[in-house]
Amino acid sequence: MHCELCKKNQATIHIQEIIEGKKKALHICTECAAKKSHDDSILKGFNLAEMLYNLTGQMEFPFVNDEAAQIPGDPQVLLSCHSCGWDSDKFRKTGRLGCSNCYSAFKELLDPALKNMHRGTLHVGKKPGGGASNESGRLMLELMNLQKELEELVQREEYEKAAVIRDKINKLKKQMKE
Repeated sequence: MHCELCKKNQATIHIQEIIEGKKKALHICTECAAKKSHDDSILKGFNLAEMLYNLTGQMEFPFVNDEAAQIPGDPQVLLSCHSCGWDSDKFRKTGRLGCSNCYSAFKELLDPALKNMHRGTLHVGKKPGGGASNESGRLMLELMNLQKELEELVQREEYEKAAVIRDKINKLKKQMKE
């Protein structure tokens, strides 16, 4: 699929928006996305912090005060990205991250909310050039499903079945290391 903006490059970024039941999609290349990210027209109205709050029902970020999100245990230190200089104060105010390395820099802030929204923090879905044939992604998804099943069995106190699932998980982890 070609980029809908430049019509030259392969589209690797797919943005989907659903408003009042109507779905709109935009398929663009990385070059056009980089150009568009500066004017924010593609992500108009998108606020990551607000979205995470709305989906989880509570603000999962460890905010110390209204001024900035700070590292738990040390109220004087702000989180910041070494690559782009974006800090947790800017993230809290805009709901946006400055670059791809911000996900690592703000891991303490993002992980709790992402774990509530998804079944973990590791992407196992589609990716450009990958698709369903990605064996490691399939194994990771299977592992996540087994772990969820194990948790449910333990909660229901079905320990014999849980032991079987535990063994499957260990076997799968061993297979993934090979």
